[in-house]
This record gives sequence, structure tokens and C-alpha cells, in this order.
Amino acid sequence: MKIWSDEELIREIKAGNVLAFELLVKKYQERLINFVNNIIKDETFSEDVVQETFISVYKTIDRVDLKKKFSSYLFQIAKNTGISYLRRKRMTMPLNEALSSASSEGPEEHFERLEKRDITQKAVGKLENKYKEIIRLYYFHELSYREITKKLRMPLGTVKTNLLRAKKVLKEILKNEGI
Repeated sequence: MKIWSDEELIREIKAGNVLAFELLVKKYQERLINFVNNIIKDETFSEDVVQETFISVYKTIDRVDLKKKFSSYLFQIAKNTGISYLRRKRMTMPLNEALSSASSEGPEEHFERLEKRDITQKAVGKLENKYKEIIRLYYFHELSYREITKKLRMPLGTVKTNLLRAKKVLKEILKNEGI
């Protein structure tokens, strides 16, 4: 059986050869799963991230530059996809944990936690824009106070005060929602 180079596989994929894409997946899948798992530390979701990576590569195959090393391109997409996964994951949990009373979650509370997450995201949407933006930057984008001051061109004291007020308003909204 012939061993195909990345360039040959890419040319074949661009020409519509589905088998060439399957060969490309087989060639890199295990290495990518290990690579992504080192980033996100979750084997189950690492496989999902790698699948997303291959889908992204397939959709953008016409933009692949054959003059550059394909594996570098592929691993960069996997890295970016893994980081995006971590951001999505962080967007849902830290804010909930920071705003709700901490209690150890048992298996029976799993559904309740998901429901709380959705309610919390809706509560953020009810905030005034100046508070919503600071909450978004602090919790969702994980910016420091100083980074927020630069981004919003606002004094440090104002950022701290607005974040504190936003948390209080969110706690009140969540309290009214029964969270």
C-alpha cells in the first residue's frame, strides 16, 4: 500500500477524493487526540475537539497552502479549537459558582445545575449595559481589572465599583429566580 504525503492527500481531497480525507484523518487522529488532551485534560471531549478540527479542515481545504507544512496548520487549528472549547466551558461555570451559594453537587442535582446555568445567563442579559459588559469581560473573557480599564477606558476604581454593583444586582436577580 502506498504511503501518501500530506501534499498528495491534500491535492486528492481538493479534487474530491473522500478516501484521501479518511487517510488523512487516520494519519493524524491519535496524535491530535493526545495533543488536544494535553490542552483540555478531558479525553472524551478531546475526541470531540479533534472531530471539530477535522470538520474545520475539510470545510477550508481549498485554503490550505501546500507550500507550508500541513501538520503545523492542522495542529494550530486543533489548538485553537481546544482553546475555544475551554472558553465555552468556562463561560458557563465560573460565573454560576461565583454568584450562587456553593454546595457540593450530588448526581441528583446535575439537572438543577444546568437549569441554574441557563437562568444565570438570562440574568446577565437583564443587567444594564455597563454592568453586562464588565461581567462579560471579567468572567467570560477572564480579563483583569487593569485590562478592563484599558478596554473600557474607565478608571480602575470605577471598574471595581461597577463590577461589585453588577454582582449585587445579579445576586438579587438570581435570588428572585429562586437560585
